[in-house]
Amino acid sequence: MFGIILRKLTIWRNDTARKEGVEFFRVLPNKTLEEVARQAPKNKTELTAIKGIKEAKFQKYGREILEIVAAGSESLAENASDNLSVFNIKPIREKAEEKTFSVGEFLDFLNGKLVEFSARIKGEISSIDERERAVYFSIKDKSDESVMNCFVFRYQYDILGVKLEEGMEVVVAGYPEIYKPYGRLSLRVSSIELEGEGALKKEYEELKKKLEAGGVFAESTKKKFIGLPQKIGLITSREGAAIGDFTSNVGQFGLKIKFINSSVEGRRAVFELINAIKTFQKSDIDALVIIRGGGSLESLQAFNNEALIREAKKMKIPVICGVGHDKDISLLSLASDYAVSTPTAAARLIGGLWERELDKIDVFEKNILESFKAQAEGVGRSIRNTSLNIESGFQEILRRVENRYEIFLRRAFEAIEDGLGEKNRALNDYWRKLGYDFGAAFARTKNRLEQSESVIRLNDPSRQLRLGYGIISKNGASIRSVEEMSKGDMIKIRVWDGEAQSEIKNVKKF
Repeated sequence: MFGIILRKLTIWRNDTARKEGVEFFRVLPNKTLEEVARQAPKNKTELTAIKGIKEAKFQKYGREILEIVAAGSESLAENASDNLSVFNIKPIREKAEEKTFSVGEFLDFLNGKLVEFSARIKGEISSIDERERAVYFSIKDKSDESVMNCFVFRYQYDILGVKLEEGMEVVVAGYPEIYKPYGRLSLRVSSIELEGEGALKKEYEELKKKLEAGGVFAESTKKKFIGLPQKIGLITSREGAAIGDFTSNVGQFGLKIKFINSSVEGRRAVFELINAIKTFQKSDIDALVIIRGGGSLESLQAFNNEALIREAKKMKIPVICGVGHDKDISLLSLASDYAVSTPTAAARLIGGLWERELDKIDVFEKNILESFKAQAEGVGRSIRNTSLNIESGFQEILRRVENRYEIFLRRAFEAIEDGLGEKNRALNDYWRKLGYDFGAAFARTKNRLEQSESVIRLNDPSRQLRLGYGIISKNGASIRSVEEMSKGDMIKIRVWDGEAQSEIKNVKKF
């Protein structure tokens, strides 16, 4: 029963993968299929207890899996053998005496077993037949002329980016499968790699020229950061050291990093990298980072793939490529918006954007404080000058009033004396006139004094003193500058309701 259920599950898995356009293991890996066939679960609880099938997988495939297991258990339990093997003919013949297989059933059984024999095979291309849905080709062993038929689905062939030519040496990976309509054994290929450093270098240079001619590397196509990146998409392998190098060097800026695990080397890498980029195309991120450690041209082949490069160019946000290299920089790095040589450098590029902005904030803060300090000092000088000007003006007004009053009296008495000496006869008239003039002059003087009093009152230093100002004097003279003071001087400080004496301990000039 195990073999029959496994065969049916394998056929279902492979058909589902083709429909979804993904590799088989993306649906369910071989180990999970074998465990399902071995345990033959009857319900959700038993199925989700198997490693590799969680809630999400059950919601997507659970019903179909349970139906396949149930059908296999009911119709084939009596005739299937858990010990059948492709390489053990005796059990098959024994069972054949009890059960007669149709050709289709037997080929399905064989294909269910053959899927377990995946391998990497090296050979020389001896024939090619490109069709709409698949590419059929054959590889031969140069040592003994052995030939193996191969096929690869067209969508995979286009993504792999290797243009097959007769005589080309390649390494293909896949598993054997019998094509039922013709009974022909072929290798179902999932990856194709050129054999030899020279061939890889030639392919690298040809693709580089093609992309360069198409403007893929042009500076005008590269996107710049708008603002500071806060949400980062990260693609790399969780098993490699690159992820640790990146996260430990990106800095503490509260960044939100969304991570997608992907192979970065080998036959699965291109497909996984492309799927990860497509996922991030639908995600809300500010920058996409693709990283891996250094390696040879052969190990970096996934990053020299045209399909991968064109998918990355579709991103609407900046793409940072931090792929280590020795001699030849990856083509993905040349096409990306920002290219650095290591995962650590990719992290520091992002951290550096934040650090530069923080430096600008520090400068702004310093300028603001210095500007505020300068303005405060200017206001203080203005207040001190205003106080000194008020006091000086008040004293000048008093001095002028006193001088004018003294001049007026002196002139008045001089006129009286002159009048007595010259005109005794008109003494009475003159005194009357003098009294009139004096009264008028006195009235005018009084009026002027009242006006002066009003001005003085408005500019009275005591009025300003009530507002919190003070007058500092030394030896009876007002002090207007720190240059008039020295350490140890005794000064008098006058405020609105009194005065105090103080000794100067320190003098500081602004």
